Amino acid sequence: MRDSNAIPTLNPSSNSNLGRILLVNHPISAAGEYYEKQNQQNYRLFCAEELTIEISRAIIDESYIASEKTKTILIAANSFNIYAQNALLKILEEPPNGVIFVLYARMKSLLLPTIRSRLPILNHTNKQKLPPFALDIRTINLEKIYLFLKEKQKEMNSNTLKIEIQSLYLDALKIGLHFDVKETKIFERALIWEQQHEKSHHILLVLLLLILRKKKQNFARQNF
Repeated sequence: MRDSNAIPTLNPSSNSNLGRILLVNHPISAAGEYYEKQNQQNYRLFCAEELTIEISRAIIDESYIASEKTKTILIAANSFNIYAQNALLKILEEPPNGVIFVLYARMKSLLLPTIRSRLPILNHTNKQKLPPFALDIRTINLEKIYLFLKEKQKEMNSNTLKIEIQSLYLDALKIGLHFDVKETKIFERALIWEQQHEKSHHILLVLLLLILRKKKQNFARQNF
């Protein structure tokens, strides 16, 4: 199994002059550690919890600053604003001469399809077992859902929402709940909402109420 802390080897003279997307478990630390080991005159590092439009503009400005040697721009974030990604599309597709872009991300689904189509993707992630959902769904009721989401609402942002959605779905299956096609698509849409930066407590409310309804349906059938 691949070491999640291993730093991928980058070769600026490899086949793709457009750079690449590296999928890693910890984008910011992986990019930072790699950057520290390089000749920093030839590298630029942009790290942030979220890639914003302001950071994208700074990246574009940096890419047009002349350099005698090949310049590699490392971009690492745990989430990527849609507008920020759109701002980078043209520069990624047609980078200035001697500039290579390397994007670090946790999952390719965090990136727009148009971004993914412009750069080759290398997966260096270490597969990790999903943790159980924070609520025991075997005993959930409206009061527990309310208290859980009340605390969730206090979080400014959540980098684990996608994992929480997946864990909730798997926990529901483990206790014997079965979802039809329409219900399964709600979980799929929840992952899309997560990418669109919808509030986590709004998304989880929809899913938890769905699960509570399924539990009541199962109970009614068993006692019919």
